[in-house]
Amino acid sequence: MFAIIAITIAIVTLVTLVIMASSLGMLKSLPCPAGKSCTAFQCLFKHEDDAQAKPIHDNTIPADTGASEVSLATSTNQESPRKRLKVASQAEKAATPEKTPKPQVQASPPPLKHKALDTQKTKDSKPAIAAVPKKTETLNARHLGKAPAKHDMRNKLLKLLHENYARLNTELKKETKGQGPEAALILSDQELIVKALDEEEHYAVKKLTIYNNAFKNRIMHYKKMKLAQWKEERLASIKKEYGTGEEPKPPPKPIETGLTPEQEVDFLHRLSIDLVTLQHFGYIATVPTDGDIEKAKKAVEASGNFEVCDRCARRFAVFPGRREEDGALASNGPCVHHPGKAYYLDRTPGDRVTERTRTYRCCHQSFGDTNGCTTSDNHVFKSTDPARLASVVNFVETPPNPNVPKDRAVSFDCEMGYTVYGMELIRITAVSWPAGEELLDVLVLPVGEYIDLNTRYSGVRPEDLAEAERWKPGDDHRPTMVPSTDPDSPPRRKLKLVSSPQAARDLFFSLISPDTPVIAHGAENDLTALRVVHPTVVDTVLLYPHKRGLPIRNSLKYLMEAMLDRKIQVDDPDKMQGHDSAEDARAAGDLVKLKVKTEWEDRKRRGWTIVDGVIQPPSDSEAWSIPGKKGKAN
Repeated sequence: MFAIIAITIAIVTLVTLVIMASSLGMLKSLPCPAGKSCTAFQCLFKHEDDAQAKPIHDNTIPADTGASEVSLATSTNQESPRKRLKVASQAEKAATPEKTPKPQVQASPPPLKHKALDTQKTKDSKPAIAAVPKKTETLNARHLGKAPAKHDMRNKLLKLLHENYARLNTELKKETKGQGPEAALILSDQELIVKALDEEEHYAVKKLTIYNNAFKNRIMHYKKMKLAQWKEERLASIKKEYGTGEEPKPPPKPIETGLTPEQEVDFLHRLSIDLVTLQHFGYIATVPTDGDIEKAKKAVEASGNFEVCDRCARRFAVFPGRREEDGALASNGPCVHHPGKAYYLDRTPGDRVTERTRTYRCCHQSFGDTNGCTTSDNHVFKSTDPARLASVVNFVETPPNPNVPKDRAVSFDCEMGYTVYGMELIRITAVSWPAGEELLDVLVLPVGEYIDLNTRYSGVRPEDLAEAERWKPGDDHRPTMVPSTDPDSPPRRKLKLVSSPQAARDLFFSLISPDTPVIAHGAENDLTALRVVHPTVVDTVLLYPHKRGLPIRNSLKYLMEAMLDRKIQVDDPDKMQGHDSAEDARAAGDLVKLKVKTEWEDRKRRGWTIVDGVIQPPSDSEAWSIPGKKGKAN
């Protein structure tokens, strides 16, 4: 029964299709209502050219038909827009010379039409795309995803910079009168705007955290600039733009204080702070007693040598002399941490709404997002208790040294690494001030086995200690100069290794006396690493305090860029080079010299003079404004 029904349905369907085909075929005898304007694909109605054209219902051309007999009716004004494939007529065949038949080919659709590019012919007949004119910009600070200040403040500073550019450019126009080779240095109004926008954007992006100070210093630089300097800068800019490479940065200009070196050292004594006041800033002013040291030793023994990691804050045990069973120096596995400190971005003036987030300097992750971006083999710790530090190497007051010149000041920097006894001295560098000549630069073998030399910051690697030449008392402590295999490269400095922190301290004592001003950035850390109690200290952290006050402090790198527009501690991102203690020591000395210059200029306005080469305060001299000064100036 079901089979009969299925057969019946199939027969009815077939008959319907046949009737439809025959009825549609009848439409071929009727002319198309659209006539020649018909654009329908395979129209069912009759057309005038149907008698001459044989429709091709598949994409293959018969093998006995030459390729020349096939033409694509691409749409033009003279042809129908129906785009039909035609086969040449018999008359066209006779008029067309025979060609060698080609194998079967696939008929391709007509190529897509694209808008022609605006091109121009060059001398070598190669088309070149016409240059697109640059967008005209106005004197409005460019939008940034992370702006360093409010837009109004940025625009205000931008306009000040542009005014100084325009002033110098106008002076150049008047001098050259638009003629001569120097006329090429003149900028148009739009070029002046773009130059100011580029400069402001550079400071807003590259110097985000110090934007206000750095950009204001830049404005003052151009405010004081003379026409001759502007010409030099414009010429250097043109050479850089059209030259083969970047022009080398000129060496920094010396800081002129208006004083002789001897007078500068004499004035430096007035910037030092007494030890009693320095104790409030973390300085150790007295040598721990034997009783205090003994108590510290017993406390360490009672704790079982368990410490808190200075990086990740996890508890771990440390093993001086190494653990017997496996030779380990510390327990509790690897240390996952952020080597860079977390900091807050400064709010723009008047902004009390935006929530400030802490960000790590090492990886720019937000505080609390991850446990760390760096993994070290061991945990490390640092002790700040004077008695416990003295239990490893005791403190010593600077002894008298009559061989030290009276007009000497020393700028120094120490590098520390982590050992089984905490943080210990591994390098010390000292230079003279204000000349900056190297006086001492040696590696130091710590008391305990080192866990981590902190190469990221100290710059000292394990191979440096292993390969260094051992220094002995009486030997020359200056670095050995190793000739380079490349004749164009300078010789390499190879530091010598001092056998103990006490030996390094003795070398340092040979350079200073109690009255010798010692200069450093965060000098309490360096003097603690040396285990030295020194009464005459000039600390750049205290000379240039952070605007929010201690314990927050400005870094040496920040101060150099903000105050002197110089970059230090610039590391290769592909190499872990660390800091150069010689560079840091000289940088601290330059900051102090800048302070001497500004303080001396201020004192001159208050009536200070130089009589017979000696600095003389006025008769009604007042106390110094710097906290902790040694009484009144006299």
